[in-house]
Amino acid sequence: MKIIKISGTAMLVCFVFLITGCGGAGVEGLYNATTADGVKIGMKRYRPTPRHSYRSGMPILLANGITMNNNQWDTYSPPWLNSYHYELPSNAPAWARNDPTIRDDNLKYFSMAHYLYLRGYDVWMMNYRGVGRDDYASEDGHGNTDLDVWCALDFPAAVDKVRAVTGKKPVIGGHSTGGLCAYLYLQGITMDANVVKAGEYLPHVTSSAALAAQRNANVSGFVGVDPAGSPILAYEWLIDNALIFDILALEVLIDLDAIMPWVLSLVPPAITSGAVNLVFTIIGNLADAFPSYLPHWADLFGALDFWSVENMDPYAEDFVARIALSSFYLGGIAQYADWGINGEFREHWQNGQENANRVVPPGRTPGDGYYYFNDYMSRMTVPAFSVFSSHSGLVDTATMVDTIYNGKTYNSKDAWIEVPNSGHVDIVNGNSAPTISFPAIADWMDSL
Repeated sequence: MKIIKISGTAMLVCFVFLITGCGGAGVEGLYNATTADGVKIGMKRYRPTPRHSYRSGMPILLANGITMNNNQWDTYSPPWLNSYHYELPSNAPAWARNDPTIRDDNLKYFSMAHYLYLRGYDVWMMNYRGVGRDDYASEDGHGNTDLDVWCALDFPAAVDKVRAVTGKKPVIGGHSTGGLCAYLYLQGITMDANVVKAGEYLPHVTSSAALAAQRNANVSGFVGVDPAGSPILAYEWLIDNALIFDILALEVLIDLDAIMPWVLSLVPPAITSGAVNLVFTIIGNLADAFPSYLPHWADLFGALDFWSVENMDPYAEDFVARIALSSFYLGGIAQYADWGINGEFREHWQNGQENANRVVPPGRTPGDGYYYFNDYMSRMTVPAFSVFSSHSGLVDTATMVDTIYNGKTYNSKDAWIEVPNSGHVDIVNGNSAPTISFPAIADWMDSL
């Protein structure tokens, strides 16, 4: 038996961590939530340094987009990478120029978590199962995990944790898939946790009007940053076949959190941001040149135009690629493909024991047993605010305004904006975020 000795100094350190509010094992801001099927997910409660207090204002829970982790909400210069030398623009707002934290690290200018903290809000950032790095990483689920599992089991556990710790009703939301999970949570979705835990197949998504009403009563509002739903695709006929869907339906976790840190440790920021700029500048130019008289299904580059690099600082681009890019389950990508091709916004087509071996997603038929998200959007009753990108790659503003704002029960505080010259990735921490998106979100939260 191995005996671990803890010195008096170590005990004192642990005590200091405890009273200052640090998370598990003395990790700054770390909290863990356990899902109904027993998976531990990692969360971070934001403050600039351990010398700062957590905010006592309204909590906000932010969930990341697919292929991202919770770092996307808190852009910063990595302390081990001394080549970051971002300088604030000369016309930066006074709140940024006068903030000591941003003076120490100018890249914090693009941190939504930091901005909302400055406005007095208690910011929480979650990682889904299979996602995250270092101590904030969540445990892996089964390989058959899909968006439904993230939204029906992981997201509710995170909301419950925020409510339990703060005793307050949070605003909930996130970027892309994070927004999706938030508004599905508000329509009362759930899954049989025992079946999910067994891992043999995934059960159908179900929902309850009573659960939806309870959840809406327990949160203050919804914030979506380019919230996801049915995407606009191109050349659907190339994807809509058994071979492609057989690949997309593989029960695999693409573990970028294990791969990317090692790969990008070999590459300087100039190379990372340069590659991103080259690829997405070409895509953007080809998307702009697409003839308007051709059908949308031929606009491949319009469908891929989801990163407006002219709206993003190169160091922030490198941060996203180096630190925020994260793991995902292939089943989540498969769902987005199904929605874009079939035009049906629903649970994964392999949910339910009777569908476990189904390869190609079918069209909608009466009584097919699938849960269709659009059918229950009216159960979302809380005030909602969204910030949309102007490019339609991955998320189309008109489509999602119709899904959310024409689908939910009207609230007088419902509102949304579209940020000019922005894309799906840069909408979170691009050049326009600190001057347009961040203040708009905080001002709307103030109105609550």
